[in-house]
Amino acid sequence: MSWMPPEADEPDEPRSRVKLAALIVGGWLVVSLVVLGALLSFNGRGSSNHRSVADEGSAPDSAATTLAVPDGWVQQAADDQTNCAAHAYGKVQAFFATTPCASVHRSLATTNQAGRAVVVASNIVTFATAPQAQQYLTLVNSDGTGNISDLLREGVTYQGAPTRLPPAAFASRRDGVRVFVAEAAYAEGKSSDTDSVLEHVAQQAIAPG
Repeated sequence: MSWMPPEADEPDEPRSRVKLAALIVGGWLVVSLVVLGALLSFNGRGSSNHRSVADEGSAPDSAATTLAVPDGWVQQAADDQTNCAAHAYGKVQAFFATTPCASVHRSLATTNQAGRAVVVASNIVTFATAPQAQQYLTLVNSDGTGNISDLLREGVTYQGAPTRLPPAAFASRRDGVRVFVAEAAYAEGKSSDTDSVLEHVAQQAIAPG
């Protein structure tokens, strides 16, 4: 009769296999967590850079959508809108119906020229792209095509204000995706769109700071 090992020793081998399997699984989990952490860190950096580029390209600096009032002028009112079609008239309104703006900043200011009060209505329209801005500039520069409604036209007033903007000198320019437009007229008495003083004031209103 051959010798047999005691029955109490038989479970030792299964327990060793369990321990070995646990070590393998634990090591696999550690490696997986390290790899996952590295991937998340890389993707996080990539996403951040992408957002920065997109923000720089698509969202104009809000500070650039307004202009400083020239020395000696008084800003009487201002507002910001995002629906240009709702605040425009003529062919300009129709243009905005198919080519919406991103925003429009409107301003109403006054100054004094040779003892006469001058009212200046200006606006800055921002578009999604520069080609859209150029199309709008070409349109608004054409006679009889309309414009963004100035604040007087929409009922805004101040002490000594005319009820509406008289015949006014016009000035405009484009800077990238923004179009600057200004009209200047005497608050009282006769005004003309060819008045050299008013033309100069309109140009001042949209001059780069």
